[in-house]
Amino acid sequence: MGEEKSPEAKNPEPKTEDTFGLVLKYLCPFCGSEVQEDHVDDIGTKWFKCPKCGGQTAKPKSEERKRLEEALEHLKEIKRPVTLEEVADILNSTIKHDKLNKVIAFLTGLLTFTEEDQINLAFTAESSTGKSYIPLELAWYFPRNSIIEYSYVSPTAFFHEYGDLMTDPSDNREVEEKEKRKVVVVDLHQKILIFLDQPHDMLLQRIRPLLSHDRKTLVYKITDRKERSGLRTKTVYLNGYPTVYFCSAKFSMEDQERTRLLLLSPETTQEKLKDSILLKIQKEGDRQAFFKFMEGDPRRNWLRRRVEEIARERILFVVVPESFREKIAERFFEIHNSLIPRHQRDITRLLALIKAHAMLNLWHREKIELSGSVIVNEEDVNEGFKLYKEVSEANELGLPPEVYEIYKELEPKIPDEGITRKQFQALYYETFHRTMGKKRLEEILNLLESVGLFSQELDPNDKRQKLVLPTCRRVFISEAQTKGKEPQKTLIQNEKINTPQGVGNAFSPKFKDVDVLSVGNVKPRYTALNCDRCGKPKVIGAYKVKLIGKPLEAYVVCEDCGQFLIKFLRERDQP
Repeated sequence: MGEEKSPEAKNPEPKTEDTFGLVLKYLCPFCGSEVQEDHVDDIGTKWFKCPKCGGQTAKPKSEERKRLEEALEHLKEIKRPVTLEEVADILNSTIKHDKLNKVIAFLTGLLTFTEEDQINLAFTAESSTGKSYIPLELAWYFPRNSIIEYSYVSPTAFFHEYGDLMTDPSDNREVEEKEKRKVVVVDLHQKILIFLDQPHDMLLQRIRPLLSHDRKTLVYKITDRKERSGLRTKTVYLNGYPTVYFCSAKFSMEDQERTRLLLLSPETTQEKLKDSILLKIQKEGDRQAFFKFMEGDPRRNWLRRRVEEIARERILFVVVPESFREKIAERFFEIHNSLIPRHQRDITRLLALIKAHAMLNLWHREKIELSGSVIVNEEDVNEGFKLYKEVSEANELGLPPEVYEIYKELEPKIPDEGITRKQFQALYYETFHRTMGKKRLEEILNLLESVGLFSQELDPNDKRQKLVLPTCRRVFISEAQTKGKEPQKTLIQNEKINTPQGVGNAFSPKFKDVDVLSVGNVKPRYTALNCDRCGKPKVIGAYKVKLIGKPLEAYVVCEDCGQFLIKFLRERDQP
């Protein structure tokens, strides 16, 4: 008979603690069933045997250890690399289409957890397009304590309502604490401010220094009307840089606000509207079942947990290495041949998108643990440029994408002599299949005129109305038009505008060489034009061409074409 084994060896004590201090209940590492001790070998190692699968092991698992390993495996899954395509697909569960808008808004939210890389977004579009819907749906993925929502807030209530009353740190008087000046401290550090359906931009005008990150702590002096004390001055400290989502159906923001915001507009395509209506039917058909399904969606919860883990990492800074800084500068200057002052703020938004992509995959980026920094790589730079390219053209003109889309669709359909406002409304209806009211028409035309894409001039045939003319191919209406003759066209046809891609492009020749009547020198005022013969852009001080049978027509050609035509005329006119 073999040596009798002690009861302790046969049945491991369930309250024995392992190196983690967890209560053990030994399980088979192969099938998960409870094991029993089988024998102790010559060197004293205890071996356990599973009665279910027959496997033997010297390292059985506890239930606690198994749960810990499962949690670690789940955490590993949460921290795996993820693409923007996958993020957009997950967000598509409640935000149909609008890929660019939801991805940029989501990435912007991740920058909230950095020290000072936050940026500001504005969703501006006509009513019922989903301006506030996108940020509200995205807020579900972020910690509740980081979200502050304002259905409406007046410019003064923003300072009065929120904040903690504290002793003014600048009050150095030697008096009791309760007698020192009090100030209101509003902590906005790592907060997401969502302003829903604001009727105007007065609040944005009040917080301009906050939006442009002038100081991390801003001091505001405002007046507070007490019931019996009259007006009193109140000091408010705003601490930290928040991420701001501003939603409004108004386009009439000041230029100072437009340059501080990344402008986005929800899509209004038929595909998006159809899918949104189907989602609405599912949601409102059985709200309880819909919300239960959404709350239990494993992919949505996976992304939500990922955001929580990103916040727990406490990343202070996202660093762009020197080598990538040079590449970013080269690509930015390549896109922008002529720089304008607002590009100083546009480059910040480009860098923010690059850094946000690095935050999304921070576990797969180099880190500087001492400073709590993440290092940007080449993939982040490329993805950032892709996103920025999609919104840069409208933003660098200071236009909401919806307004710029209206311009791109309608401008080619407007004749050189212009159209009336009523004709503009009819053209809009014909293109977008919805009406445009007088107030909205005024708002859009004024905005397009403020950035120089359209101009409005009195109709020479009817001074009671104005004509809408595209600035890029402007027509000077001469007296010839009033006499029933063709209007004289200017030489600024399809002129290039200072945008990344340019509103105007090179165009085909406007005449044939055999139709040329004469070639004369052009005065210096004819600058920055395209050649009407070869399409070469930015012709400066070239030649003016007149055609046979068209005395009112005049064209500008480049120096090379001008010299060629002079030689051509000499040879043609020789007997």
